[in-house]
Amino acid sequence: MADRESKLGHCDVDEALHAAKCRLNGGMAYPNLLLLPTDRGPARAFAESLCQSLGEDFSTTIFDLVLACPNGDGGPKEYLCIAIDSSRSESVRDAIKEWLWPQRREGSARATIGDILCGRYTRDVHDFRLEDHGFFIPSRRRKIADVRVHSFPHSPGYYRYRLATARTAELPGPAADFLHALFADCPNHLFSGSKFRASRACKCRLGFEIALNPTRRRDIIRLAADSRSADSVSSRHENLQKYFLEHDPRTIACEVPVWIEAWDFVEYGRLLGTHEPLTGHIDVLRREDDAKLGVWDYKPHAAAERTAAMQVFLYALMLSLRMGLPLTAFLCGYFDENDAYLFHPAQARPPRR
Repeated sequence: MADRESKLGHCDVDEALHAAKCRLNGGMAYPNLLLLPTDRGPARAFAESLCQSLGEDFSTTIFDLVLACPNGDGGPKEYLCIAIDSSRSESVRDAIKEWLWPQRREGSARATIGDILCGRYTRDVHDFRLEDHGFFIPSRRRKIADVRVHSFPHSPGYYRYRLATARTAELPGPAADFLHALFADCPNHLFSGSKFRASRACKCRLGFEIALNPTRRRDIIRLAADSRSADSVSSRHENLQKYFLEHDPRTIACEVPVWIEAWDFVEYGRLLGTHEPLTGHIDVLRREDDAKLGVWDYKPHAAAERTAAMQVFLYALMLSLRMGLPLTAFLCGYFDENDAYLFHPAQARPPRR
């Protein structure tokens, strides 16, 4: 998949940076740019309001910018350019996303949890894409490696999301799109603003009936045991995740951020006991033999776990809604170096009223 930051529609990123820096004439040390195409219809008042909001935390300015198209492909393109001076490009991007993030009223959900479990609910997977509003160009750009790494500032610490980019070619389109889009479009403000996480929610007696099966998944157990030799970082979880990516061609991503909000299904407040966003991070995402996506969580004492199945079910539920794929597309499990347990999330039964 092509790097989404390499092109701005028909305009080149390097040309945009050069033109903006000439316009700024050295007035910013670290100019980050948000280009709003005038042909998409954002009113100047909209751009100025966004610029004013960003100006509460950063030095900002707004101006018109006209860019030529490469290879003579069409005429010049006109933009409203918001320039934001900051060496913390991801903080700038997060502030833009939070301002633009859609706010839906409670009660706007159409699906029930039963609809989701039975696959009767289809949805637009693109809740939010920054590129639908404008083109963000950080002051510094990273090279894209075979395994792309991004540290998300999700309270209470940083979570390092890793994606084996080439392996996404074997996934359904919506799944690959979601995993790539996380680098630019993950709503970090939801993770920092809410303390309601899947690891906590699984202890709230949600009441879902899950048919859990012990399994001798030798590949998972063996990889977990072999990963004991990995010690490049201090975290056992992170060493295991890196080992899976390096030694298991089926592993696609690790520490995958997922979320749902109160308008994702009708009974959200009743089942979860809150209207806060629910967030989580999937330890390991794999491609399984039957073309399903495996949602796996590492638990150091898997045999003693009592709430892990519910936690992983919530991960699959969130991933299903974010990717727009039915729960039948997923397989769930948790494991350690001795045991593994799996289940099919679509076979879960909702709590009785």
